[in-house]
Amino acid sequence: MKMTNEEKVAHLLRRFGLGASFAEKEFYGKLGVDGTIERLIEYEKVPEGFDVSPLRFAVEDQNDVEILRVPALVSWWTLRMLSTHRPLQEKLTLFWHDHFAVSASTINQALMMLDYLNTLRSGASGKFRDLLLATSRDPAMIRWLDNETNVKGKPNENFAREIMELFTLGIGNYTEKDIQEAARAFTGWAFAPSVNRREAARQQKRPQELIMENAKAGKPAFVFQFRPALHDTGVKEILDNAGPFGGEDVCDILAVHPKTASHLAKKLWEWFCYMEPEQKVVDRLAKKYLDNGTAIKPVLYAIAESDEFWSDKCVRGQVKNPVDFTLTVYRQLGMGPISLQALENARNPRAALAASRGVDVAMERQGMKLLYPPDVAGWDWGRAWVSSATMVERIKVSDTLFKGPANRNEFARSILGNKPLSTSREVVNALLALVDADLPEAKFAPLVEACETAGGAPAARDPRRSAAVAHAVYRVLFASPEFQFC
Repeated sequence: MKMTNEEKVAHLLRRFGLGASFAEKEFYGKLGVDGTIERLIEYEKVPEGFDVSPLRFAVEDQNDVEILRVPALVSWWTLRMLSTHRPLQEKLTLFWHDHFAVSASTINQALMMLDYLNTLRSGASGKFRDLLLATSRDPAMIRWLDNETNVKGKPNENFAREIMELFTLGIGNYTEKDIQEAARAFTGWAFAPSVNRREAARQQKRPQELIMENAKAGKPAFVFQFRPALHDTGVKEILDNAGPFGGEDVCDILAVHPKTASHLAKKLWEWFCYMEPEQKVVDRLAKKYLDNGTAIKPVLYAIAESDEFWSDKCVRGQVKNPVDFTLTVYRQLGMGPISLQALENARNPRAALAASRGVDVAMERQGMKLLYPPDVAGWDWGRAWVSSATMVERIKVSDTLFKGPANRNEFARSILGNKPLSTSREVVNALLALVDADLPEAKFAPLVEACETAGGAPAARDPRRSAAVAHAVYRVLFASPEFQFC
């Protein structure tokens, strides 16, 4: 299939961004394909366009101390994804959140989860070795996999097992002896609050108050703590290496292992392209990873510039996960800027998270609750996202957007703009263009019929009835098999 430059840019935005909105296709189209690849991947050079602190959504507890709750943090992250000018940064943060899966179901500390997200985001496209070490030392990971109980003489193997099985080598590429020895290397790794009780007492404040003050100053709420007395300093034998290794040494060994390179290459390809890649593709990306000292960014370029990425097998062949389906639609319809404006005008900042909460609820009902992966292996991907139950929830996204308050009509009119829509087909075309939908001609009849039933072009132009038209058309579209792919 020969693709136009516009189609190629849209494909890049679907896979390396958070959807291809009409406005984004226009903006990136001027950069061309190579310019789009560079702007998406070199995101640190792009102003993010989002400077909202999650601490704006903190509340006071029964002791009149400010606390941040996990649901507010989830909605804040959603708002960030809706609004950011660096979509790949957030898409990579989500990828690593699945790869280094930590769940708030166990942590239940919003500030600890915030620090964990910051760890993932800051290292998302850098060297994997650095990210592996940073996540291994992250307090949320240490708590999640019980490494604070991993001490000399009584090693806890939880983290050592998962770092090999899930985070680096993959199943079958290590022995039980390797796990046992690696567990010894990670003994003494723990964490502590960034503020101790003695300091809080000196300032006549509760520890939580000082922790929040630190957080507002950009400091972590909890910090890595190495306890030398609890560390096993003996010689360990790990993957044909021997020495008095500590956890840092294990991360070094694992990060450059060929099996880690292949494991990551396959996962990254499946995230951006399609499931079960050809071995030649995995080998090519693994070599790029190793040749560049475990750097992720060169691998991203290699994916975007590969022939397979532009193949018929890849283009619109990936099942949309709940973020790709729901958050992308909200972003394409402009809910990011609308939400930021609402936040600016709101007396109660938490009320301005309404759109984000709507996205969160819809994604959760489709099987993805951000910050709550089902287990340490993360979510199942590909066709696992689509079932009869999740399809019902995907159709309901149109209800959330266009049913209810009167301002839904105003929103519908704003997304349709002042286009001279004179027929139902023109209305349908306009609505599909907004959400980057590509349907065969034979699939238009039900959409046009839904538009006609809701009042057709006259209703779409009517400020009192426009939401009903958008609602009807999108319900049919969201149920279509073609719209489940990106």
